[in-house]
Amino acid sequence: MAWDQVCNTTDAGGLGIRHLDTQNTCLLIKLVHRLHQDTESSWAKWVKQHTDLATMEGDITGPHWEALRDLLPLYQAITTVQLGDGAATSFWYDVWLGDDCFADRFRALLSHCTRQNQSVRTIAMQGIVSTLQPRLTPQAQTELATVQDLLSSLQLTATPDRRHSHLMDGEGKLQTSALYALLQSPPNSQTEGHQLAWKNHAPPRVKFFAWLLTRKKIQCRSNLQKRGVLDDATCEVCGNGDENANHIIFSCSFASEFWSAIGFVVPADADVSHLDKLDRPAHIPSKHFSTLLLLCCWQLWKRRNGVIFRQEEATKNRKHYGWPGKTPDYGRAGSLARMHV
Repeated sequence: MAWDQVCNTTDAGGLGIRHLDTQNTCLLIKLVHRLHQDTESSWAKWVKQHTDLATMEGDITGPHWEALRDLLPLYQAITTVQLGDGAATSFWYDVWLGDDCFADRFRALLSHCTRQNQSVRTIAMQGIVSTLQPRLTPQAQTELATVQDLLSSLQLTATPDRRHSHLMDGEGKLQTSALYALLQSPPNSQTEGHQLAWKNHAPPRVKFFAWLLTRKKIQCRSNLQKRGVLDDATCEVCGNGDENANHIIFSCSFASEFWSAIGFVVPADADVSHLDKLDRPAHIPSKHFSTLLLLCCWQLWKRRNGVIFRQEEATKNRKHYGWPGKTPDYGRAGSLARMHV
């Protein structure tokens, strides 16, 4: 029997034996996480004296350290940062303000940056202009003004940065079992919809969101009610029905208007577990349909968070969602999908 099939879960017809390469990656990610947590580990303290945690570059060398450093993009994709002193947070590639990293939100400005490995603290102290080429395109100039406006209200503290993730338990420890399931799902999972979640050109954070969404594991009032955290699951945005994954993506009044505006016909019984069954409108090329679909769901999720947690009154044309005017901006996959809406 093929080894890949043996390593499938028992639900998918395999024996549930773990892939050692994937398991090793999970254990190494735990070491990366230990470095970024406020820990008493002697090893972590020694590493912090010899390297910049925002980039994991410094005096330490060797294959083991290089293996850890190569996993930093994955760690950044599954975590967000609550800023303290900003020293351990990458200005461009960590998510420390909003729902996207600055590399996705300000791509034109990033293309003019000559030093992309700067921490938030370094940029806050020295400014961002010194890291840019002398001449900027008009779009980069516009993005620079936005970034400088954000930096003007930035307030750092003396406490270390803290990381948060769906994969952490209540004590802040990274759960390797959940991370293993996340990493192993793309090639081996037989769960319906997994092809849509992983076989596309969306940014890693959007793929991770899609993986949670198709399993209905995103944070919503219905899930919190099941855990006994809330007594009522009614949607705070529209007040019409319980807020669950299907409601946020399809049933909420704003979501319904959104899908209609871009030409989708969403059936009344649409289910996020079967996103791959959603009919493709004729004006959207099949090649980029899965990427566009996930990015639309991601924008609806961000809109919900903005309304609930930041009391925003965003509309479909609101620039906050990366949608200047009537032209959506889809992050790194924008060049693939932007023209089709």
